[in-house]
Parts: sequence; structure tokens; C-alpha cells
Amino acid sequence: MFMTADNITEQRFPWNILVIIVGVALVGRVALLVADVVTFHSDEAVIGLMARHILQGARPTFFYGQAYMGSLDAFLVAGGFSIFGESVLTIRIVQSVLYLLVVATGFAAAWRLSGRVFIASIAALALAIPPTVVTLYTTATLGGYNEVMLFGNVLILLGYEVTHGHEQSRWRWALLGAVAGLGWWTNGLIIAYLLPVGLLGLRRAAQRQIPYYVLGAAFFIAFSSPWWIFDLNNDGAARDVYLASVESGEFGGVSVPLWQRAVGLMLIGLPTTIGMRFPWEGTQFFLLPVGLVILAIYIIALYRMARGESMLRPDARGFVLAMIGLFCIIFVASSFGADATGRYFLPLALPLGIVLGTFAESLRRASNRLWLVYGVVAVVIGYYAIGQYAAATSDKQLTTQFTEESHITNTFDDELIAFLDAHNIAYGYTSYWVAFRLTFLSEERLQFDPTLPAKSSLQYEPDTNRFPAYADAAANADSIAYITTNNVPQLSRLLEAEFAQQGVTYQETTIGPYHVYYDFMPQRPVVDFAALAEMVEQ
Repeated sequence: MFMTADNITEQRFPWNILVIIVGVALVGRVALLVADVVTFHSDEAVIGLMARHILQGARPTFFYGQAYMGSLDAFLVAGGFSIFGESVLTIRIVQSVLYLLVVATGFAAAWRLSGRVFIASIAALALAIPPTVVTLYTTATLGGYNEVMLFGNVLILLGYEVTHGHEQSRWRWALLGAVAGLGWWTNGLIIAYLLPVGLLGLRRAAQRQIPYYVLGAAFFIAFSSPWWIFDLNNDGAARDVYLASVESGEFGGVSVPLWQRAVGLMLIGLPTTIGMRFPWEGTQFFLLPVGLVILAIYIIALYRMARGESMLRPDARGFVLAMIGLFCIIFVASSFGADATGRYFLPLALPLGIVLGTFAESLRRASNRLWLVYGVVAVVIGYYAIGQYAAATSDKQLTTQFTEESHITNTFDDELIAFLDAHNIAYGYTSYWVAFRLTFLSEERLQFDPTLPAKSSLQYEPDTNRFPAYADAAANADSIAYITTNNVPQLSRLLEAEFAQQGVTYQETTIGPYHVYYDFMPQRPVVDFAALAEMVEQ
């Protein structure tokens, strides 16, 4: 039995409440999938292709072409393919199952930290009807974000258990290490959970627990072994991803000044986390007056928690605040800070939900005005729900693409594939955002080299060649096509000038946003985009 200053006593786990909240999440997710309002793009297609290759015997360690983001998500999708067949819907079903587990484990973790059904219910409800950023990245996969939230929730639960009442539970320590290891391989973002859990463990450490720490560490190494093996065999490439300050090497890194990371944290990332902006909307805010009210609620709730009004179990208040504070430090100090658009902020979903829940609980206990308590919760959750609806019914719908250049509607994909099949065109050249989704949707009948520029700057980006076999197939094909989009009209003009210079004729057609050049005579054109990019820059 646990006791705190607030006289929290151990109670039976509220399974009935959990089932209701997971049911709410399930209804929302089914409606989202039926409406088909989450667009499909090449990053997600790469996961689908990895899953397809896994069923054929491949064993990738990381997302193709990267030294981070382990292939666990692709293995899970491969399992879905073996049951339901290969499709975008199957990918989304797998992600939805993971998401429901995120909601369930979030409820369990919040209940474990608080011992109060009301707090756990509010925290889980904020996951079941979440901000748009959570809905987006738990539906469309970019490789491991659902898993990192799921593993993170389990780490919170187990981390608190082995430091409060189950210090000598071998299976809990072993499972804690195993989940941490899987999380580390899957996505380095797990550090946002590992660090506060580790600090909680150090705070409660005792000499007699050393063997259990060793046990947990051994399971961590074992279950994160794909990461270590890859790193050792690739000159520290996996490690350098998280430490990189400049672009370098085969796998590369991103250089972003410290002050820009801090600005991104405050003006882009955190507002996105509480639903004030959609990940793809730049600096535009959603219903700003209401968003400012939501922001004020969270500021007041955090302030009251920091003062000690947490209504949580021993050490849990400091743990939740540490999760939020340490995340901000990690974001600004690491390579994660290069992207403040939203997906890296997913670890804040649960702690902010707990903050909201403790605030509502403190209001409920301090006042008989229940309308105020439920009004605060309704405003926040209602804002999340309205945000989801507004995003889903917008022109872009819910998309993982951040720029107009990379966002290409899915409406004409089937028509484009049918055209290429009808003209016996299986190979060619296009941009990253077209190539891999065509390859997946065509079950690899279409294999395009993705090295055409995807930006109006016509910058050459060789790292988009995630799977070199497709580029090799295009290079050796007799009949090819070049596919551009109306998002980057400069590319079409550049290609036409190159074709004219090389003295080739061609046929062309437009299918929605796509422009296809094909049937080249007397020979196929060869375009050196690295050289052209240098000429454009000059």
C-alpha cells in the first residue's frame, strides 16, 4: 500500500474506465480511417517497401538510407501484411493498434503516478482525443513514433514500480531494460523517457539494488544490440546522428544554430504540442484566441504543479516536471532540434495530459463548482477535437509534408500508375516524393531513380536514394520516363531545355499534378543533376 501527504491509497486498477477511454480512441480512429483523410507519402511508402522486403527475407537494421530509426516498425507492418495483405490501409491498421496501446499504457502510467482515477482518465482522454500532431503521427508512420510513445509509457510505469515498492522484482528490472533497449534501437527519441526514469532511479538508488541495475543494463544491451552492431560496423554512424553538428558522411547530420533550436521549441514545437498549430502550417495558428486560452490553462497548471499542488504520489510530481524540462533541454541541445514541426514533441503528450489531469483534480477538490472543472477539460479536449476536424476537412487534409513543394495529392496516383503500365514504362527518374510511393503502390512494378530535385531551388540531394537497386534498374532500362510535378515548374523547364540540347524528341502528358515525359527518340536522355545544380547555384 502507498501513502502520500494527500492520503492516496492503493486501489484496484480501474479496468472499466480504461475500456471506455480506449473505446473512445477506437471510435475516433475508425472514423479517421474510414474518412481516408491522412495522405500517403514516400516516407511512409519506404516503411511499406521495407516490410515487403522483410517478407521476402531482407533484414534491414534501420530505415533505408539512414543510421537511425530502427526497422521494428517495418517488421510490425510486415506482420500486418502477412495477415491483411499489402496496402496503405494495412499500414494504418498496424499503426492504429499501436496507438490504442499508447492510450492504454498512458492511462496505466498516469494511474500509477497519481493513484487517482480522475487524473488518469483526463490524461488518457488527452491521448484518446489528442492534438492534431498526435493524431497525424500515430496514423501515418514515419518509422517508430508510435513505438517510442508506447515504450516510453511502459518505461514510466516500470521505472516508478522498481523505485517504489518493487525494488527487487527481477522480471520488472529485466523488462525495463528490454523495453529501453528496444526503444533505443527503434528511435533515439526514447531518451526523453530514459533520462528522467534514470534520474528517478539514481535518486532512489541503494547499494543493495546494484545487481538489479546490472540486470536491467544487460537486457538493455541485448535488446538494443542491432543499434550497437550497426554502429560498430559503420564507424560510429549511428552515434554521430545524435551528435552531429555539421552535414558529413554517408548518413549525414543537420546543422542548426542553438538559438534557432530554442526559437523553434518555443514558437513552433510547443504550440504544436497543445494543438495551436498544425505541423504543416508554418507559423499559422489555429483559432488563435482559443489557443491562447489553452496555453494559459497549461501555464497555470504547470505553475501550480511546480508549487507543489500536484495530487500525485511521492516523487511523481518531480518526475513529470523533469520529463518536460529535460525534454526541452534535449531538444535544444541535440540534433532533434533541427526539426520543430511537431513529431519530436510526441513524448510530451502524456506528461502534459497528467499536468492537465492534476490541475482539474485540484480544482475539483478545492471547489464545489464542477462546471468549472469539467469546463476546463472540455475546452482543452474540445479544442483538440475541433482541430482534428478542421485539419481533416482542409485542402491538404492531415499530411506529413511541411511544404507546398513536397505535398502532392494522392488523387491521381492510380491514374498515373495505369498510364505507365499501359505504355510499358516501368523505370525512369522522378523526385523522392513521387518515386517511392509509386513503387509501393505498384507493388514494385515501377522503379524510379528518386534523384530529381524536389525543391524549387533545384538542389541536388543524393541522400534521397534510399534503395539503390531502383536507381540501378532505371540506369539499365531501355525505355524510361521522367516525371515532374506542377509543384516545381522550374524542373520541367530545366528538363525540356536539356532534352533540346541533347537533340531528343519525346511525348508528354499531364495527369493531375504529374507531368510525364516519355517515348524518347532517337535515344534516352541522360541528365547530370549534380552538375546542373552547381550551374543553377552559380
